[in-house]
Amino acid sequence: MRPSRRAFVQQLFGGAAAGAMLSALGEAVEPLKAGRRADDEAYWRWIASQFLTNPGIAYMNSGTRGPSPRQVIQAQYDAIRSYDTDRLSYATYVDSTETRAQLRARLAAFVGCGADEIALTNNTTEGMAFGTLGLDLKPGDEIIYTNHDHSSGAQPVNLAAARFGARAVVVDLSDPRYHPPSSADIIVEAFERALTPRTRLISFCHINYTDGCCLPVREICEMARAKGVLTLVDGAHPPGMMVLDIEDLGCDMYAGAGHKWLLAAMLTGFFYVRRDVLDRVWPLVYSGPVAGKTMYGEPAQDSAYNRQAGMAARYEMRGSKNFAAAASWNAALDFHETITPQAIEARVRYLAASARKGLRAIPGVTVHVSDDETMSCGLVSFTIDGVDVKEVNETLWTRHGIYIRDVSHPEIGWVANRASTHIMADAAQIDMLVGGVAEIAGERRI
Repeated sequence: MRPSRRAFVQQLFGGAAAGAMLSALGEAVEPLKAGRRADDEAYWRWIASQFLTNPGIAYMNSGTRGPSPRQVIQAQYDAIRSYDTDRLSYATYVDSTETRAQLRARLAAFVGCGADEIALTNNTTEGMAFGTLGLDLKPGDEIIYTNHDHSSGAQPVNLAAARFGARAVVVDLSDPRYHPPSSADIIVEAFERALTPRTRLISFCHINYTDGCCLPVREICEMARAKGVLTLVDGAHPPGMMVLDIEDLGCDMYAGAGHKWLLAAMLTGFFYVRRDVLDRVWPLVYSGPVAGKTMYGEPAQDSAYNRQAGMAARYEMRGSKNFAAAASWNAALDFHETITPQAIEARVRYLAASARKGLRAIPGVTVHVSDDETMSCGLVSFTIDGVDVKEVNETLWTRHGIYIRDVSHPEIGWVANRASTHIMADAAQIDMLVGGVAEIAGERRI
């Protein structure tokens, strides 16, 4: 006999309150105190202890993958075990249409938009593809992107150009004056120069993954809207790194990641579409009602299904789902909300400022991201004169257990190392990074 909802949740979560256990935050809630100071090292070391990173490793690459805290990992394990134990009860009580709607509403509140304007995706790339290739484009239409965009945003533009005869227009940010920029104005001006009467879409990063520059999203979007141009923002990094209010940014579309700074599982992301442009962005993979009708041309009877087809949630109607990834969302949001997004952002900025200050003081080291907090946050890009970036990565890893990455695009003269200052790192590890870079730079000067 299939268990009742209460019995199934008790079986799944050991009788604890459904709300807390469905998020799998569990016993870690009690020691957490929200809103701690960014320089409270004892507290933040306790937060860092919630991650499974091996002792001796200083992990500074959340810009690629943010390792999940143990509560998020446990949520995924519980989902897999429970789904395989009793699939019907799990789909009915835990990952139902109702609970997914609740998750969308929760995520929408976290990133600052309406629940009807957000869809759960597998990653940022999916959202960037939806936002570009889902538009009705004609030959000669122009789409703007930058040469510091990620390929996940740039290549859908080039694919649209190849498929529809549209034209890709590149905003050239290769000049050193953009790294860091003296002001946000010079970036806005670069986009403004690229606009023409044929421009239909501007696609760009909220935070460049190359140099860590926070672009003036609101100003670019205001300029675009005044000219009737749609905007699509690659938000792979800000969610979980900084307090986010998508509606305040004024963009038409925003694609974000769950597996980076938000610390959810792999194959988690979201796609925001402003409700008044929803009918202009077609889903690319779709299995729901079309014009309110089934595949046989009959009126679709499931009202909840029809409502979903009329919201951004229609971008989720694409077949089988990853239940474990979905379970990780609630656990990751609990983790962030308990600490508070404001405290996390303050900590990220505190560590990044310390890294920038220390690195700038080293002879032969160039920091490519601004100290102005309106143009920077948790990504710190730098180079050591005369030292190959991969050699820097390897030396920091083998000597000190520091894990960073490089971002290299020699086609535009961009080669740099990049450190991510998320909450699994601490101040001592930032000092170790600075010391390690100073050591490498000093050896090169000898």
